[in-house]
This record gives sequence, structure tokens and C-alpha cells, in this order.
Amino acid sequence: MTTVDLPASYYDDAPMLDGRAAVCDYWRQAGDVYRAGDLWYITSFEGVRYAQKHPELFSSAHAFDAISAAIKLIPIAVDPPQHVNYRRILDPMLGPKRMDQLEYDLRAQVRAHIDAFADKGKCDVVSDLAVKFPTQAILTLFGLPQEDLPQFLDWVAGLIKNTSVNSIADVPTERQIECSLQLFGYLQDQITRKRARPGDDMLSNILALSGDDAWTDAELLGLCFLFVLAGLDTVTGAIGFCMLNLALDSAQRARLIENPALIAPFVEEVLRLEGPVPVVPRVTTADVEVAGTVVPAGARVLLVLATANREVPRSSDPHQIDLAEKAGHLAFGGGIHRCLGSHLARRELRLTIEEFHSRIPEYRIAGTPTVAWPAGTIHLQSLPLEFPTGS
Repeated sequence: MTTVDLPASYYDDAPMLDGRAAVCDYWRQAGDVYRAGDLWYITSFEGVRYAQKHPELFSSAHAFDAISAAIKLIPIAVDPPQHVNYRRILDPMLGPKRMDQLEYDLRAQVRAHIDAFADKGKCDVVSDLAVKFPTQAILTLFGLPQEDLPQFLDWVAGLIKNTSVNSIADVPTERQIECSLQLFGYLQDQITRKRARPGDDMLSNILALSGDDAWTDAELLGLCFLFVLAGLDTVTGAIGFCMLNLALDSAQRARLIENPALIAPFVEEVLRLEGPVPVVPRVTTADVEVAGTVVPAGARVLLVLATANREVPRSSDPHQIDLAEKAGHLAFGGGIHRCLGSHLARRELRLTIEEFHSRIPEYRIAGTPTVAWPAGTIHLQSLPLEFPTGS
């Protein structure tokens, strides 16, 4: 099959103002596989799943070679066979049982943020809740001081503005370098403190490992930076899109309030349709044929999760939320590099919706939500809501 070659600007020229469905249709219309500039795009469900299932051909580690000399993001910048050793240790620390142990604290945190604006009759979901809660959850997971939240938020904002784990290989800004160095120093100091006085948290548990399982400080810092780059703006975006959908659809909102068990499938459908991570990067290690097109060795490839998610096998309209459909999507990736923090993200989203509806069951959009389409994650810049007080 002849390779489809498109201008380098093709991907970014999508009709962003026309909504997510129109953007996905635009990205998909060029074919299952195409090249735009020096990047290759795989857009079909089958093509993306093939790449996810063959990490020996589509390397995640090589996708981050540009920054691995400074800090290796653990475990996303590691390929087999070393990758399995990290996941063996990390997966139980981020599994459902651990999330159950953290739920009381996480619920109290999101409730406190909502209580802060519940009596005001208005809020901006993004700045008042969606930015703060995921960062606070990471502090809780790592056992970092909660009073450091304001400083941590400032570093995170400076570091991930208009970027993400997918675009961090680009030339960093002066502000990003400054925040990276300050956050690096802060985390190194916290690691030193935890070596002396460990607690019941993820960093302490990793520091307690011995023998062949023991981690270096560099590995721990790589894990921390991965969570900052991949686990904050993404959850912020998902919270925003969940609340936007509920603000626009009062009938759906009423269903979730009446039957909270529907929150979980609702979250999965929003992640499928409006996941904050549209693409993930890979680099081919050999010539590989996908959908009849040969992608050469050493090619920089983007797996377009956004388009693949609208082709997942289902019986209903793939562009509509259907809570009766069996949950299935690639918003958390797939294969060996499936999102490490997926259980934490799901827990944050469920708790946010539960606690918001507990205090504020009726709400509506009070202005114009603004969507950011940067090089990395897709998220709302603002989501102003208004609601009755005393509800």
C-alpha cells in the first residue's frame, strides 16, 4: 500500500472548535496509518492494539530517549525485560486494595474542596477543584506533607503547562527548567527524610525494598516525575469533562444521583469519548507493517487513542455515552504500558462525582467553558458553574 504523506501541520489543523467528534473524524479520515511531517500516526483500533501488544516493535523507552539522560521516567521509559520488574513491584502498590485504604483520606480531601465553595452559589470546577484534588492525591500516595500543596501546585503548573509526558521531549522553557530543578531538589530532600523516618506510603515502601529489588534515588525520582507529568493534568482534564457532561445533561445527572452505581460506567464512557490523552508516543525498532503500510525502523509514531476509542467493539453508537455498554476503551493505554495509576484516577473521578452531588445536586453552566488543545493533554481551562446555595 502506498504511504499517505501529509503536511507536518495536518494533525494540528484539526477543527478543534467543532468538538471532539469532528476532530476525531478529521484525524481518522486520512487512513489507518499515515505520515505527517516526520511523525507517523496509527489511528485505527486494530492498529493501535497491535502496537500496544508488540512493545518489541513499538518501543516506549526509545520514545523518551531525549530526556532519559537527565531523568528516566519509571516505568514508562523502560522496555522489556526490565519493565516487568518495575510493574511487579508497583502494581500492588497502586491496586484496588491500596485505593480502598486511601479512600477515606481522598474522600475527605475532595469534600473539603467542595465545602469551600458550596455556600457561594458558584465555582470554577477547574481552578477550585480539578487542579487541586489530583495533586493532593499524589501527595497522599507518596506520603508528602499536605501543607506543601500550594508550593507543589506552583511547581506543577510551571512544569506541565502546555506539555505532558508525551511532549516533554520538546525544548523546555526557562520556567519549566526552574520548576523541574526546584521540584527535583524537594523530592530528593523528601526521599532522604523518608530513609530516616519511613511511613506508610508508596515512597517509604519502595525505599524498604532490599537486595535485587532495591531502587536507586534516581529511579524513585523518575517515578515521581512520571506521576507529575502523567498523573495530574490528565486527571484534571478527566474531572473537567465528567462535570461538563453532567452539567449539560441534567437527565444523566439525575440517573447518577438516583443510582450511584452508574457513576463507574459513566466515568468509563467519558474517558472513552473525551479522554485527556489523545496520543501516546512510540518508536519502531524494525520495519513493521500495520494495516498494509510499512512503517520504517526508527520512526517516531503516535498511537491515536482518541480515534481508536471511537472504534471499540460495541453495539450502540460509538459517539454517544451509553451506560449499558460493557466498559471498554484505550484511554489508559494498553499492553504492558497500560497506565500505572489507572485505579487511582478512577477512584478520584468517582469520589469527585459522589461528593459533588452530595453537596450540590443541582448546577448549570454559568459561562463559556474553554478547552485547551495543547501538544500534550486536552483539558478544560475553565468550567464555571452556578447552583442554589443551601442545597
